[in-house]
This record gives sequence, structure tokens and C-alpha cells, in this order.
Amino acid sequence: MSPLSCLRCIASIATFSLAAPALAADKPDAHWSAWQQHETLAKESPYNGLQWRSIGPTVQGGRVVEVASVPGEPYTFYVAYATGGIWKTTNNGTTFEPLSDHMPTMVTGALAIAPSQPQTLWVGSGEANSSRSSYGGLGMFRSDDGGKSFQPAGLDQTDRIARIVVDPKDPNTVYVAAIGKLYSEGGQRGVMRTRDGGKTWQQVLKGDSAWTGAIDLRMDPRDPNVLYAALWERSRHAWNFVESGKGSGIYKSTDGGDHWARFGNGLPQHAKVGRIGLAIAASHPDTLYASVDNWAKLDDSELETDEEPLNAKRLRTMSKEEFLQQDPQAIEDFIRGSDLDTALDAKKLIAMVKSDEITIKQLLTKLTDANADLFNTDIKGLEIYRSDDAGKTWQRTHAKPLREVTYTYGYYFGQIRIAPDNAEHIYAEGLPVIESEDGGKHWHGMNGPKVHVDYHELLIDPNFPKRILVGNDGGIDMTYDGGKSWNKLDAQPVGQFYAITYDMADPYNVCGGLQDNGSYKGSSKTRWELGEDWTAVGGGDGMYCAIDTRDNKTIYTGSQFGFYGRSGAAGEHEVRPRSALKAIPLRYNWTTPVVLSQHNQDIVYFATNILFRSMDKGETWAAISPDLTGSKPRGNVPYGSLTTISESPKQFGLIWTGSDDGHVSLTEDGGAKWINFDKTLPAHWVSRVEASHFDLGRAYVALNGYRDDDSTPYVYRTDDAGKHWTDIGKGLPAEAINVVREDPVNQDLIYVGTDRGVYVSIDRGAHWQSLQSNLPNVPVHDLAIHPRERELIAATHGRSAWILDVLPLQELNAGTRNSALKLFPVEDVQASREWNRRPSEWFDESAYLPKIDGTFWAAAAGAATLTVLDDNKNAVREITLDAKHGVNSYRWDLLMDTKLAQTAETARLAKEKDKKKDKDDDKDKKDKDTSDSSSHAQTPVAEALRMRHRLYALPGKYTLKLSQGTVESTTELEIKPAEARKPRAKAEPKLRGEHKWPRPHAEPQPNPFAEELEEEAAGK
Repeated sequence: MSPLSCLRCIASIATFSLAAPALAADKPDAHWSAWQQHETLAKESPYNGLQWRSIGPTVQGGRVVEVASVPGEPYTFYVAYATGGIWKTTNNGTTFEPLSDHMPTMVTGALAIAPSQPQTLWVGSGEANSSRSSYGGLGMFRSDDGGKSFQPAGLDQTDRIARIVVDPKDPNTVYVAAIGKLYSEGGQRGVMRTRDGGKTWQQVLKGDSAWTGAIDLRMDPRDPNVLYAALWERSRHAWNFVESGKGSGIYKSTDGGDHWARFGNGLPQHAKVGRIGLAIAASHPDTLYASVDNWAKLDDSELETDEEPLNAKRLRTMSKEEFLQQDPQAIEDFIRGSDLDTALDAKKLIAMVKSDEITIKQLLTKLTDANADLFNTDIKGLEIYRSDDAGKTWQRTHAKPLREVTYTYGYYFGQIRIAPDNAEHIYAEGLPVIESEDGGKHWHGMNGPKVHVDYHELLIDPNFPKRILVGNDGGIDMTYDGGKSWNKLDAQPVGQFYAITYDMADPYNVCGGLQDNGSYKGSSKTRWELGEDWTAVGGGDGMYCAIDTRDNKTIYTGSQFGFYGRSGAAGEHEVRPRSALKAIPLRYNWTTPVVLSQHNQDIVYFATNILFRSMDKGETWAAISPDLTGSKPRGNVPYGSLTTISESPKQFGLIWTGSDDGHVSLTEDGGAKWINFDKTLPAHWVSRVEASHFDLGRAYVALNGYRDDDSTPYVYRTDDAGKHWTDIGKGLPAEAINVVREDPVNQDLIYVGTDRGVYVSIDRGAHWQSLQSNLPNVPVHDLAIHPRERELIAATHGRSAWILDVLPLQELNAGTRNSALKLFPVEDVQASREWNRRPSEWFDESAYLPKIDGTFWAAAAGAATLTVLDDNKNAVREITLDAKHGVNSYRWDLLMDTKLAQTAETARLAKEKDKKKDKDDDKDKKDKDTSDSSSHAQTPVAEALRMRHRLYALPGKYTLKLSQGTVESTTELEIKPAEARKPRAKAEPKLRGEHKWPRPHAEPQPNPFAEELEEEAAGK
């Protein structure tokens, strides 16, 4: 992709027409009421003049759930990302444009194009992949202009839509597979049908339980009245996921959905049947394939003999005597391959088992590794079934189990495809995508070495079957040779961040963890649309990052369930506390938090169900709390763990924690005593605690009801260390809150990130305004405020990272709000020799041209003028602005007005002439010749005009003056000379504005526990 090819990705955004959706009940739907409030706050916000900038990354891609190709236009297709919205290409993936950034929801489950009316695009919102971060939606949407605009089209209560099928002859007859809510019963589930383009819907197939919905749907290409549907019974809670049920099965209708019959002959028919995927062979429509996630245990004959002599699976049936007969090296390998205390070795373990200090059963309890449990299983897993008589009879295609395809998370896949020209050529998707060319008897992989795993989509070109598009957790890839080679089509900022932080470099870097795409670090000045991108610093499902800002190079990164490491000049080291061998196993959250102390960055906090502290950068650990959770339910999803940590910037050892089971705790003495506040706050997942930068007794807590299908905005403030709590969520739309942050400069300024965007309060939560501006309506999982640059960083879960200049908000005190006009400070500019280059008439270089983006406050709407004055207070540029009440933005392209610049130059030369009038006659004569206003041939301005088309401001000091009527406001700006060719020392970054930023990391600070560590090292 060329550097400029993605510029239109940001500029081209679809419009959304808000019309009243067809509701299932008479009362207004709460989700639509929340959307309307969100829109009202966004439109009325006085801060719409603040503009976010997207900084990527793009390299990692993002989870793709479906691709829809336009019939007859192979180079035009739509890509639906789980939370990154819908993107469209008309040039075979060379460039994409986002279509849904301002729709009520960007969460997508399904796409379909009307075959008889290709400009009609149907969108089913809500993701069908039932994972930890799969969001619900707002039903169906329809576009009749190729995605330029969308209208709601009913099914508001479906929450999650898995498939859409459009009648090939009638674009208004549509069938939908609705899987329904994930964490609660009921709603609109099953197969839905409309015959009037979405105005009204009928439920034509219903499951036999409140948890059963439709997960797949196919139409016979010969007869639109023949339909096949897959139902799936599943239920999820924060602590447990039941992936299967008796309600799971395949149904058929021959009359357009009026009547259905369930298949049974040859298909599994028990409570262990999970997600099912369907496909019909286009070349032989009586041939069907079904992928089944079968949770039944493997038969003894199907169990694989492990090459490893000892592992957790064998240990379950092993006696003490059998264990002691194992090779000591095998036991050593077993220890190293398990998540056991690092101090343990084979000799110690053999002695403990031999003396009955530990039993085999007790040892097994220590092997409950949530991450390993995802892969270690004895279930049948993925099975492929085939019918050659339109579903009457079925048989499994393969004699042996299909191992290492879907593991224990078949709920995340469930897609099967058939080549359009060959009913024997099939593809099944899982962590890899596998291929069979003999009807499923034998299989092989077709995974490129640089193609991401976890496949959710595979689209085959009907006219050229070797051209295949695949969608996975890393984006979209394309092959022209049936999978031998692949082309990555990811230049879209669709990353799904969990958490984000920054360093203190200049310019500063941003670092964060992304869903199934590791951790990345990139410059805050990144311009992804020009081909710039971030660098990987960690693997797995990226989670929290922490940067030691004393060197800006030591980075802590981690993946799922608390597997963290530290990298830097000293190399790479594991950072993970473990419990002793005989102690109760620790519980690690999916997004385990890791925090460096602001008082000394050798000190690291790590949260399990217990809070740990390290005094030596994670080399050794000590528990400083009891179990800070209190949950009773236990299931197959790790639960009862800490989710957030916040240490007071004002006092070492004053620490707040929050857990996934709703417990908020506080210690004021480094862990000696703890206070719990679970009885005074709602019992929901604690998404963030935030200790105040200004007051020891003040803190903020956000709780998230996502895992209860509850979107209430739970956010609270305490001013007396938890004795009393104030609900400050009033005034916010019903959007679950993922993060709350207090501004480090202005103590009255609070930010929250929700499942739809960002909001701000300038009075500690008493009132809220939208900070959405140009930010897509995307979930925001984390926020960070850079104290020096005074910028807000948003980690979105679907549209990568964005940055907003919040200096105007930080300085928006009562005095500013009462003033008629206030021009906020801008950053100085470094001139470049590239400015002097003559512009090409053959290339568009606009993306590389310099600019200054600034902001100002206006008490009243109306015309305003921005005047740029040189150091002699002569105008060199005037820009007319249309001010609105509130914070406004402007842009100066650093060009001077030719006539104004010449006038200013004449005035400057005249002033210089006056200064030289006392010199000798020869010198006076020379001055007169060179400063005559009728000739500018030797002046910098005249020379610039002669040499180029553009006249950029020359290095020097300038004043920006804003005028509105008789009111004026000014700020200073310096354009520094272009850097010399040789490297030079970097100066201390200049601070903008009136406030000083707090500098907790400015100088290395002594470790207050250094003596204790030295004594411990000496063996005292």
C-alpha cells in the first residue's frame, strides 16, 4: 500500500439516519434511549472543537467476523470487524474506507448484500463469537446506497446476530440467525424473517430454552424457500461458560421458514453438542456439511498417546508409586513446563512426594493453569459431518479426531466453507484453517507463516476459486493461489486495546496491549496513514504495559492470565509471582494489572486474588494483602481476582484495589491493614480505581455490568477514604464504564471511557459533557493523560489509539469560562528544509505539509479572525474563523499571505534603515539601495517568492492574535530554524500553558527498602 493510499480512510465516513426502530414492546428500548442521549450530548457539547487524532497502530489488524463481496464486482467488498466497524474497498483491498464510525453501534456480527440489488447492504449488529470481549448490538441496519448511509431495520432485542440471508430475487425478504444475549436469558432469539425490508419481523424458528438461539443459516441456491438453520444452546457467566446443550441442532424448512423439522439421523443428539456451522455445496446443493463443536469425551480408542512421559493428563490417573518410578529428568521437564514455584526442582518434589509432604492430588491442584486449560482437553472437539441427501442422513467424514483445531474454545469459530466448483473441496476454521480435497476424509493446513491465527471467515471467489479472502484475529488476508501465498490487507487502525500507557521520551511513546495481537509501542506522533506504524514489544493477548520512565526503555508487558515479563537494557526477565507448592493456587485475571510505583519505579505491584509487591523490579515478590476477593461461584472461567490497582501519587503505600467480583479495598500503610467497601458499592466487576493526585482521601471507582448484560454507568467518588461515596454517574448515558481518570493538572477534571466513547466532567462528576467530537462510537477500554504534553490518550477496543489535546480543558477554570475569548498556547514548530523545496506539480504532497492545530475558547458564537504577527507586530496572515460557543479549533498551514508578507517585509527594512541612519555616508547609501520599498529582490521574502510557489513563515518569533469584535486574545509562537545536518543534543521539552506538570519520575529516587534488600541478599 502506498503511503497516501489510506488518507481517505479517515475522511470518508458514512452518515447515519436516525429513525424510530421497530420495537418488540410498546415502551422505548433502553439501548435506543441511551443512544439518543449519547447523540444529544455529542451535539450539544461545548468541546466539539477539540479534535482527536488517530495514531494507529495498523500492523496488528483486528478481529474480522465477515466479508461480503459485491456480485459481479470482485474488487469491491465489505469487511466487518468485531468492534472496528464496517470497512469498504472498491480496489481489491488497496484502500479501505470506514462506513460505520458514527452509527449507534460499531459492533458487527453479520453482513449480507442483496443479490438482486447490490447497493443494498444488510448489517447485523452484535458479535456472535461468545468470548470475553464480544459485545452486543442494536439489531439490524440497512443501507441502500452502498454503505453511505444506514437506517435501523428492527430486531433491537436480538443483541447478537450471526448470519443474514437475503432472498436472491427479493431484497426485502431477509432471514436472520439471532443468537441472542450472552450473559442473560430471553430476548429475540432463533430464526427471524421479514418480508417488508425490515419494517416488521417474525420469529419463525425458536429454540427449546431461553438460552438457545440461531448461530448459522443457509439457503438452497435452487430454491429460496429451502432453508437450513443451526441452533445453539449456550450460557455464560463471569465465572462459567456452558458451551453446549440439548437445544443445539440442525433444522430444515421447505416453505420459507413457516415450518421446520430437526435433523437427527447420524448427527450427535446430546447435551454436549456446541456451536454448529453449515455450508451447502453450490455445485451439488443436496450435499451439505456441518462443523460441530462436540464436548463429549474422547473414547479410549481415540485418546492420543503422549510423547511426553509425564504431564498433567497422565498425573490424574497416576499413583504415588508410579510417580516415584518416573525418570527424574522427566519430572524436571514436567516442573519447568508447568506454572509451578520456580524454586522447585525434581529432587525437592520427589522427596516431598516420597515423604507424603505432598500428595498427587495436592499437586494436581497446583496445575490449574487457566491458559493451559484452553488447550489441554480430552473432548472430541471439532467434527465434520456430511449429508448427500439434503439433510436426511449424516455421517462423520473423518475416522480420526481433528486435533489442535478448536481446542476448548470451539465457540469462537464454527465456520465451514465449500469450494464453489467442487463439493469434495472443503475448508474448516479454527485456530488454524484446515482443508480437505476428498470430502473431509483427510485434512491438511493452509496457513501462511505470516497469516494470523484464529479464523472467523473464509470467502471464495465463485469465478476464480483460488482467490480466497480470510478473516482472523489479525485482520484480513488474500490469496490468489489457493493458500500457497498470502497478501496482508491490513492498513486500517482497527486494534482492540485492553490497556494503554506512555513514556516520557520526546516525542513521547504510547504502549498498550491488544486482543490476541500482543503489546505494541509507537510514537505519539505516528501518522499511520503515511505508512508509519508501531513496534511489537510483547506477545499473546496483550494486556497491561508499564514503562520505567527513568530510562524509557525498561518495559513490563504481559499476556492473558498474568504471564508478564520485563525487557530492557538488562535483558528479558519473567515477572510473575507464584504461590508456594502447598499453598492455595493464585487466581490471575484475564487482564491482570501490573503497576509501577510512582514513588520509586523499582517497586512493582502485581495483582492476583492477592496483591503482591516487588522491591527489585519483579525479581522477588511478597504478598502484602490477604485474599481481597470474596466470590463463592467457581466454574471453568477464572474468577475471583483483582482487576485494577491504583497507588496514591501523594503517599507511598496508600493503595486501592478492585476485583472482578465487586470488591473495592484500601490500605493506607502499604498492606498492613485493609478496608473493604463491597457493602457500600454495587456488586459488579470493578473496571477501574483511581487514587487522586491531589487529595489523600479522594478516589474514583468505576464498575462495569457488562457480564450481567447491564449497561448502567456505575461511577463513584469518595472524598473521605471510602467512608462515604457519591454516585457521579448521573447524567451519563446507559453505557457501561470501562475506565475513570482524574486529570493530573486540574483536580476538578474527570474523564470516563465507556462502551461507546469518552465523556468529561469539569466539576468532579456533578455534570458531564461529551468528548466524542470526531472519535468513532467505539468502546474505550482505557485512558491515560500525559502530564507534560497535556494530552489524553484513548485506548479503543476496535479503532486503535487516539490522542486529544486537553490543555484547553485543564485551563478551563472559572476565569476562562467567564472571559469572552481565550486563545490557548500552541507548541513551537521546528522548521524543515523540505519547506523550501519547490512543490511538484505531478504528486500530491499535501499529507506531508506543515501545519499548526490550535484551540480557543469563545463565550459567544460568531465570526472571529486569527492574525499572525511577526516579531515587529506586522500581520503576515489572517484567517477567518466561524466560532461557536465553547472550545473551538483552527489550523494554520504556516503559509504567509503574499501581500501582507511583502508589506511586513517593507516595514521591517524601513525600521532597519532608521537604525542605520547615523552611519557613514557610504554605508547609508548602500542601505538605501538595498532597502528601497520598490525592490525586494534581496529580501528573504522576495527570494522565497522567486524560488517557490508557497511562502512559508520564516524562523522567528510570532504572535497569534484572535479577535472577535472588540475582544482580543494572544499567545506566542516560535518557529525554530531547521536542524543542522549534524546531530545535536536534545533540549528539555518546553511546557505549554500556565500549569506545571507533576514530575514524579523526573529524577531517580532512592529505594526506601534498599537496606532491607541488601541485608536479605547478604543472607541476614
